[in-house]
Amino acid sequence: MTDSAAPAVLEVEDLRTYIATDAGVVRAVDGVSFTVGEREILGLVGESGCGKSVTCRTIAGLMPSPPARSTGSVRLAGYGERNLLDLSTSELQRLRGEHLSMVFQDPMSALNPVMRVGAQIEEAVAAHEKLSGRARRTRAIELMERVGIPVPERRMRDYPHQFSGGMRQRVLIAMAIAGRPKLLLADEPTTALDVLIQDQILSLLLELQRDFGMSMILVSHDLGVIGEMCDRVAVMYAGEIVELSDTATLLGGPRHPYTISLLRSLPDVTSQSRYLRSIGGAPPALVDLPGGCRFAPRCPLALDRCREWDTELLEAGAGGHTARCWRHEETRREDAWPEPSYESA
Repeated sequence: MTDSAAPAVLEVEDLRTYIATDAGVVRAVDGVSFTVGEREILGLVGESGCGKSVTCRTIAGLMPSPPARSTGSVRLAGYGERNLLDLSTSELQRLRGEHLSMVFQDPMSALNPVMRVGAQIEEAVAAHEKLSGRARRTRAIELMERVGIPVPERRMRDYPHQFSGGMRQRVLIAMAIAGRPKLLLADEPTTALDVLIQDQILSLLLELQRDFGMSMILVSHDLGVIGEMCDRVAVMYAGEIVELSDTATLLGGPRHPYTISLLRSLPDVTSQSRYLRSIGGAPPALVDLPGGCRFAPRCPLALDRCREWDTELLEAGAGGHTARCWRHEETRREDAWPEPSYESA
C-alpha cells in the first residue's frame, strides 16, 4: 500500500465532460475530483455508463472536441503547473507515453489490423527514443519479452489477428510502457478475457507498476479485482464520485448506499441460494438527471430530502473517507435496510 502522505502525481479538480448529442447534452463526468499519489493504484469502480472510461480519456486528452467539452483542472507532476485540458494537440502527443499512457479495454480495435505488431511497438519506441532501426527493433523485442510474449523475434512479424486476446493486451501494455510513463491509465484491461488470462494480465500490470514505480488508475466494474489491486477506491455513479476511501475501509465499512448495494450484489460462494441480490431499477439517463441525489430513485434508504439535497462528498470516517450521502451514519445499521430484492441466478 502506498503512503497516503506521498506527493500527488495527478490532481483532478471539478472535472466535467459534457457531450453534445441529438438527444441532448450527456453529462458523462460531472464535478469529479481526486488525486493519485506516487506509486499508488487508484481504482475507479461502478456500473457501465457511470463515467469511468470518460474520466480516463479526458485526463489523457482523448475525448473529441467537439462534441465533447471538458472543464476543470487536470495537473500532472513534472509537467509544470499547466492544466492538461489547456494543452494543444501536439503538446498532448508529447505528453502521452512519457508522462502518462493508457491501456484500452479492446486491444483489437486499439491496434492497427494491417500493421505488423513489431512495427507498432517500434513506432511507440520511436516516439520516445531516438534510436537506429536495429536498436529500435532490439528495444521492441525487449518490451515484448518484458510483458511475457514468447519467441518475440518471430512474433514481431505477426499481425494482431494472429494473437490471442490476452497476447494482444500484452502488446498494448508493451506499447504503453515504452516511454516509462509516470502514470498508467488502465481502462478495464481484462474485458472479454477468461478468468485465468485476466489474472495473468492483472499480475503483469501490478509487477510493472512496482518495478517502474508508476502510479496507476485502474478502471473496473469488478470489486474483487479492485480489492486485490488498489490502494484507494473511488466509486462512481451517474458521472459523480459517490464514495472515496482506502480500499480496506471501503470494502470493510462502506457508507454510501450504492457502494453497499454493489457489495451486497456480489455472488456468495458459501450460499445455497439459487438467487442473487440485485439493485432495483437502472442508472439514470445522463441527458436527464434527477435532482438531488442521483441514486435516490434506486436507493432503499431514500427520503424526500434526498431528492432535494444539493449533494456533496461528506466526511464519513478517518483517513479521507468521504461519501455523497447525508445519511451515511445510518447506512451502517442493518435494521435500516429493507428486505433485499433478488434475481434468478
